Amino acid sequence: MAERVVITGLGLVTSLGSSLEEFWPNLTNGKSGISKISAFDTSHLERHYGGEIKNFSFKLPDNKISGYLPRSHQFAITASRSAFKDAAIINSKEAGLAHGTIVSGLEFLENKRKKFPEYPVYMATANICKALGLEGSAFTLSGACAAGNYAISLAYERIKNSQETIMLAGATDYFSLGTFIGLYRVFSLAPLKCQPFDKNRKGLIPAEGSGMLVLESLSSAKKRNAHIYAEILGYGLSADAYHPLIPLQEGVFNCMERALRVTGLSPGDIDYINAHGTGTVPNDKTECAAIKKIFGKKRAKTIPVSSIKSMLGHSMGAASSIEAISCCLTLKTGVIPPTINYETPDPECNIDCVPNKARRQKVKIILNNSFGFGGMNCSLVLSAY
Repeated sequence: MAERVVITGLGLVTSLGSSLEEFWPNLTNGKSGISKISAFDTSHLERHYGGEIKNFSFKLPDNKISGYLPRSHQFAITASRSAFKDAAIINSKEAGLAHGTIVSGLEFLENKRKKFPEYPVYMATANICKALGLEGSAFTLSGACAAGNYAISLAYERIKNSQETIMLAGATDYFSLGTFIGLYRVFSLAPLKCQPFDKNRKGLIPAEGSGMLVLESLSSAKKRNAHIYAEILGYGLSADAYHPLIPLQEGVFNCMERALRVTGLSPGDIDYINAHGTGTVPNDKTECAAIKKIFGKKRAKTIPVSSIKSMLGHSMGAASSIEAISCCLTLKTGVIPPTINYETPDPECNIDCVPNKARRQKVKIILNNSFGFGGMNCSLVLSAY
């Protein structure tokens, strides 16, 4: 018999705070985490803003790791520690890990350091395990900007099929000069702010951070008398098989449709969609078209569909795991975060994007969308327990 899978711990590092107590009020009050970049020189470019994490401090785990750790690994370990502390897990030895990323560890290459052992992306996974003493299964996933949801989905499967009891899952990425210039060269960067679903949107704002969640079998959570934020009902995956940068409506539709089908839900069961919502013209147009196709034009205009990237920026692989944490907090508090910077309606994106102000609303089931470059798509279904 399949195990039910719940979420019992949350931890994050973001441009809006590195604790739930700081992050959630900032998010629901529509505060922006976007600032002028200080991590590297942008004076030779026409774009200068990002979701940079500032005033971040890190202490090496006692007797666990010596020497310097890449900034991304520091984010990942900090968020992971916070998630385990939030879940009140004392003995983590048998827990597993599914960690997603795009560029973790590449700091050493950009800084021209010859520290190969920290460069491969699997070293972030290894250092999380070492810092927390995890000796269960360990996976590294690089599903582009959907890496966080991919990691959570894999952890869900492991627990559902009784291969693990507790899994730490999520993703991390750092503020990369290489990523920034790459996005700049393909004209994806907004000049000042991210405006998802707005007619005059000009692109995404790159960001950094980590979001890590503790997933646990329901029987284990009950045995520990753990606090349960949400239950994972399932997920949908798809590959566009189309273009390295431009999303395909059919691929996005397939991802959401499969998430509903495998969970046995109908479109009417979804109370809120946490959108991928990058603020680029093709992404928002494609996501809205797919939502209309699944939910119908009438329902698509009334179901709340907000993008927290308008506040945080797009933290690449970490985005969907941070957004999964936001979904858990919406289920807990009954508050839907807004899409800020919304000014001019777009006829092609005529949805309810919860413009500019958070909304208090009863929410039982959430669809968390993530669509990555290369057409790597994953939609996660979360429910109140």
